[in-house]
Amino acid sequence: MINSESANRDGDPNPQQDADVDAILRSGARGAVVLAGLATAIVIAIWFAFYLLVFVPRAIAP
Repeated sequence: MINSESANRDGDPNPQQDADVDAILRSGARGAVVLAGLATAIVIAIWFAFYLLVFVPRAIAP
């Protein structure tokens, strides 16, 4: 970036910031995985509710 403070006067990147970025990248995208899992669980729960409340009662009725 043009006004980035990550480089020191010699033009070398700050090693502490590099270590921080590496630690963030190693942790992965846990939030995205949790959100996708939660959304999938909600869709499956709605499907089971629809199945149990609509299709099962219709199959039992004469």
